[in-house]
Amino acid sequence: MKKRILSTLVVLSLSISACSNNDDKDTPSEDCRTCLLELLGESTSTEICDNGDGTVTITSNGEEETQDLDGATFAQLIAGYELLGASCN
Repeated sequence: MKKRILSTLVVLSLSISACSNNDDKDTPSEDCRTCLLELLGESTSTEICDNGDGTVTITSNGEEETQDLDGATFAQLIAGYELLGASCN
């Protein structure tokens, strides 16, 4: 539950500050990143994959969820995770 709330907050915060004018919609991305985040003393590994259609697939603890980026880019989403203290590669 905490992970879904965190993911939703990150996506919402990025969608507010995102600018869709510079999005490159001609080249779909199939990029995946693994982010490690320690939250409340618990370390969590989350795989985030760009689906290339304005959505990402987030897999954490064996649960997979697809979320809309709401105009944000995949790079902005990863930057949001890193701002929260995650280490993404």
